Amino acid sequence: MENLYSNILYLSDAISANLPGDIVSDIFTRLPVKSLCRFKCVSKSMYSILHSPNFIKKHTNRAIQKDPSMILRTEFRLYAVEEDEEHIKVRKLQVPFARSLEKIGISGSCNGLLCISDQRHDEDIYIYNPSTRVYRKLPVPEFDIPTNIDSTFFTSLGFGFHQNDYKLVRSLYLYDKPSEDIDSYKCEARIYSFSANKWRKIGGIPFHIRSRVAIMVHNNFVWTASRGLGTGMSILVVAFDLDREEFWEVPRPEIAITRQCQIEVSVFEGRFSIYYMWKNDRVEIWTMEEFGVKQSWKKQFVIGPNLSLDDGFLYLKPLLVMRKGKILIEQGEGELILYDPRSETATNFKIRAAPRWFRVTSFVGSLVSPFHNQ
Repeated sequence: MENLYSNILYLSDAISANLPGDIVSDIFTRLPVKSLCRFKCVSKSMYSILHSPNFIKKHTNRAIQKDPSMILRTEFRLYAVEEDEEHIKVRKLQVPFARSLEKIGISGSCNGLLCISDQRHDEDIYIYNPSTRVYRKLPVPEFDIPTNIDSTFFTSLGFGFHQNDYKLVRSLYLYDKPSEDIDSYKCEARIYSFSANKWRKIGGIPFHIRSRVAIMVHNNFVWTASRGLGTGMSILVVAFDLDREEFWEVPRPEIAITRQCQIEVSVFEGRFSIYYMWKNDRVEIWTMEEFGVKQSWKKQFVIGPNLSLDDGFLYLKPLLVMRKGKILIEQGEGELILYDPRSETATNFKIRAAPRWFRVTSFVGSLVSPFHNQ
């Protein structure tokens, strides 16, 4: 680190000697955020470079091309996963607003920003950059549904970047008729624009969103959903089109879902995908070659039957896809394996000092600010 710091000081002097700015900028885009934050105080010219919107965009785009970093979440803490020469280990994150939340929930990750909310009702929503520790608390959206402290809610969130602006969609369901069809429950949705700094009402939701967190693909937020109740319930995949600002149903592959099967939506190698996870058996990964076109579904491969698995596992749950095609998979509570689909082999993925129970979120280290104009 001392040599790196000396090199940066040298580059700072070189800037004064008319070293081309694009060369210096390109060098800096290859450095981790932790180093860049230390170098902001080196000189005014360096401070200017590191705060340039163009530089931040280039640095983020380069970071996205690498394997994603990981955040581990427990109910009350966040941990960053780091790798040194000997181990993969965790570092506890100091979240400035953690005491404001009863239970921490991560409701999205985009360009180095995490959408963090209280798992209870998602009333308090923060946008947080764990690399720079800068955060922003969003205003609480107002809904038309009359609610009180005794009401039972389900909320879902979608967070992403669209048309040079960060957007957040929140839906709210009021469970006031537990014995009736779920389609009769009152539901509303609001969308927040970072540039406008306000929430506004959007169209109705003709189904029940089941997943708390959306993925973003092709300018759409996508969730799992359902329609109907009991034996007549159908499992759906639904999306909110940010261009048209409409909800719509995404066609699924013709695969029957039983009680032994769960599905999750994801992005696999840049394409929208569905993971079919059969209890104590296998997971199938299907990708949609052309988003929204039912005929373009393709089964990529099946994970599970050929693996030597513990008897106690329930579901194999894919978490992250690495750049070289290997897949990080959750096998039971807190057990991770790294699966290579080409060789159909798996190795244990051990994280030193990790909590016993956790959930994994991918993110990239960036200088992106949760304040839109910074």
